Amino acid sequence: MKTVASIWILLLAAFSVTFNVRSFAAFQGIFPHQALHYADFKEIDPAKNYFAIVGDTQSTSHWEFWRERNQRERELVASEIAKRDPAFVLHLGDLTTRGSSGKHWQEFDNLYRSARKKRIPFFPVLGNHEFYGNDKKALENYFERFPHPERKRWYSFLWKNVALVMTDSNFSTLTDEENENQVKWYRAEIERFEKDPAIDHIIVCSHEPPFTNSRIVGPNKKVELQFAAPFLRYRKTRFFFSGHSHAYERFRSEGRSFIVSGGGGGPRHKLLIDPRRRSFKDLFDGPELRFFHFCEIELQGKKLFFRVLPLESDGTFRIADSIEAGEES
Repeated sequence: MKTVASIWILLLAAFSVTFNVRSFAAFQGIFPHQALHYADFKEIDPAKNYFAIVGDTQSTSHWEFWRERNQRERELVASEIAKRDPAFVLHLGDLTTRGSSGKHWQEFDNLYRSARKKRIPFFPVLGNHEFYGNDKKALENYFERFPHPERKRWYSFLWKNVALVMTDSNFSTLTDEENENQVKWYRAEIERFEKDPAIDHIIVCSHEPPFTNSRIVGPNKKVELQFAAPFLRYRKTRFFFSGHSHAYERFRSEGRSFIVSGGGGGPRHKLLIDPRRRSFKDLFDGPELRFFHFCEIELQGKKLFFRVLPLESDGTFRIADSIEAGEES
C-alpha cells in the first residue's frame, strides 16, 4: 500500500510541475469563464490624438433566420479599430447579442481580443441587448469587463480638452428615482464642463437616438427631451453619438451634429431616404441600406474633426464622410 501511495504522490507531483510550466492561458482553456477586463490601462495614452467610435457589434440571433449574418464584417471592423490603435474606443451599446449570456460575451471578447491585448481602453454605454435575459446577470457580465465606470450606468470622463458624457437610454429598466437622478446628473455635468475654461468641446453618447430614419427602430422621445434638448442649449456641445439604428446617419440641429453610428456588424436596417417620407433631413446622401463602419474623432489643437470609415467589399476602409466640429454642412 505504501508503494501505491508513493506512486500516486509522484504522479501528482509530476502533474503539478507540468501544469505550472504551462501558461495561465492554458488554465483559462480549462476554465474559460474568467473575467476579461477592458480597463487594464493606467491612463489614456496622451501622445495619441484620435479615438474610435463603434456601435451595435452584436451577432444576429439564431432565431432571426431572415436577417443577414455578418461575422466577416464584424471581425474586419474590430480588426481595423485595433490596427489603427486609437487612444480609446467609445462603444455605443449592444456590444453583444444577449447580455446575460456568458457565451455571447465570450464572442465579444474574442472579437476584440487584439484591442484588449494592446490595452486600448473601452468606454461603453449600455444598449438594450445588454439587458436581454436576466438583468442582474447581464449587468454583472458588463461590469465584470468594464470596471472603470465603477458600476455606474452613466458616467463622464475627460480627454485632453474634451469632455465625454456617457448616458443610459434604457429608461424602462430604471426606477423613477433613477431616471430623475440621471437627468439631474446629466444637466449638472454639461453645465460644469461648459463653465470649465480647460474644456473646449463636449461630446454626448447614448445608445438610442433622438433622431433616425430607420425603418426598424424609431427615434427615442425621452432621449430627445432629456438628453438632446439640454445638449442644444450650450455653446461647447459638439457631437451627439448614438447607435441602435444599424446604419450611418448624420443630422444637424442648431449647429450641432447628431451622428447615428450602428454599423459595427449587427444586421443592418434600411432607412427611409425619400424626403417626402423621412422624418429628418439626413446630411449624408447614401442608399437605404448602408455600410458597416466605425467613426473617428481627431483633435488638432483646439479643433475637433470627425470622419466615418466604411468597410469596402475588398476588406479595406476609406473615409466616406468628414466634418469639422461647428462646420456648417
